[in-house]
Amino acid sequence: MKKYFLLVLVIAGLLQSVKSQCPSGAGAFLNADPNCPKGCGVLLYNWPEGVTVYIFRATPVKVIDSVKIPGAYGGPGRGSAYLCVNCSIPLIFASITPNAGNGCVIIGGFTTPVKLTDLSLATNGSNSCQVKWTTYSENPGTIFTIQRSSNSYDFKDIALVAGYGKASNKYTYTDNNIEAGPQYFRIKITEPSGKISYSEIALIKNQGTFGASIYPNPTDGDFKITIPSQFLPAKIMIYNAEGKAVHDAFTFQSSISVIRRFTKGIYAVRITGSNNASITQTLLIK
Repeated sequence: MKKYFLLVLVIAGLLQSVKSQCPSGAGAFLNADPNCPKGCGVLLYNWPEGVTVYIFRATPVKVIDSVKIPGAYGGPGRGSAYLCVNCSIPLIFASITPNAGNGCVIIGGFTTPVKLTDLSLATNGSNSCQVKWTTYSENPGTIFTIQRSSNSYDFKDIALVAGYGKASNKYTYTDNNIEAGPQYFRIKITEPSGKISYSEIALIKNQGTFGASIYPNPTDGDFKITIPSQFLPAKIMIYNAEGKAVHDAFTFQSSISVIRRFTKGIYAVRITGSNNASITQTLLIK
């Protein structure tokens, strides 16, 4: 009985060790990458923030390289990282433990999808808008199509940007022909395989006088308020149909997400800018 109990403890310890060495949801993918001096690259996808991930070769089993996942160690989020490796070295697994005996199996021969983040817009108040975005696990031959809309659903192509093809890239494009009023942007991603995906939608309001935009409106719940940066900081007040204040905030950011749940109805959103000017817009929650 005693031996059986000790065996259970050993197995439980091994399972805990495996779990810690390969976090749930994490993955490791090996691809041929002509942009890597060593010929191949490993994408470490969806690992905990701030951890160091070690790459192990198969014969003999030992660490050949490591990389830190962006972010603060122990943070609540997840992140990805990329490192170049020698194609001639047979790899076996990735782990957050440098002397591990197992971990996340490194899967080879896959084309990983492009990950696009940090889409942002900036305007100088005239008819130009600067579009910025960042990519991870980008494959050579990827094409980015910048699309613009005045109503958030009828988008038209305004520019094509050829991808750099490296593992991680930062892009900037300036649109010099935006119209007055709300303008919505998104990035269409066309991969070499023909697969198409889209970024999130970003909103900017091009105007020289004080104003703001609410998107989406009407909404089923959450929405964003966008304020031209030259009028920050700003105060936001939301009133229900009875005139009672149900939300107030003070912001230094141009885009504010409101995730508080309101009951269905009509609301008045009043925004006061740093120039002491105020505007009030109607918000409909369905």
